[in-house]
Amino acid sequence: MNAMILAGGGSKRMGRDKAAIERPDGVRQLDHLVSLAEPFCDQIHLSLKRGTVPGCSLPVIEDLRPGEGPVAALEAAHAVCGGPLLVLGCDLFLLDHQTLQHLIDHRDPSSKATCFRNRLDGAAEPLCTIYEPNGLELAAAALDGGQRCARHFLESLDPRLLDLPRAEALDNANTPEQLAECMTKLQAGVVAKQVGVLYFAILREARGLDSERVNTLACTAAGLYDELGFKHRLPLQMDALRVAINGEFSTWDALLADGDEVVFIPPVAGG
Repeated sequence: MNAMILAGGGSKRMGRDKAAIERPDGVRQLDHLVSLAEPFCDQIHLSLKRGTVPGCSLPVIEDLRPGEGPVAALEAAHAVCGGPLLVLGCDLFLLDHQTLQHLIDHRDPSSKATCFRNRLDGAAEPLCTIYEPNGLELAAAALDGGQRCARHFLESLDPRLLDLPRAEALDNANTPEQLAECMTKLQAGVVAKQVGVLYFAILREARGLDSERVNTLACTAAGLYDELGFKHRLPLQMDALRVAINGEFSTWDALLADGDEVVFIPPVAGG
């Protein structure tokens, strides 16, 4: 089996190359992912957009259809690798050996893919997945049909779905706030907690309630909003909101404690 690390995105929301970010232990994120994949894979490839300088010695796979996203990366990888392929997103800062071992141990070659369920909505997670050749070969037709979403493509393969041995292992980081959340989890560990959440205005309308008690693995206020925003498809991005904890305005990187009351405050209409 080969592996491919997806690093072809523009990292616009992060503002810097995610693969080059240094982890708390001083290891570059790309090198961390390579070290995880090496015990399981014959060769590790790096997926990059055409013309990008790789910054490492890994063999590079360039998309055959530049700008078409992860499904195009799968199409290009199938043309190069042929066999089963472990695909990892470069933004998986919490991925560990235990999680990959579980994926390898429970791979189902008779399915077109083997992957994990997302811990928040239970849907297939495409960026830590083993794609079988008969699944990869369908990427070209999917692209021809206008399919660009990696999750929807994976779901179309009817993959074998696994539960995560560590629930937070596939939490990713595409923004500075999400990166801070991941780094806090790496340094301080993950402790389940229950907090109260109050919703106002458009968030109340979207959620359909004023308040709720939430069980969360988030360390920070930003991490909590990411969980809720993803799970309930909340309509506002973090940069459009203010946050208060226990009655005081706070920053997004503020640490949460069990029993806290958190308020996400939308902009005033017309303001």
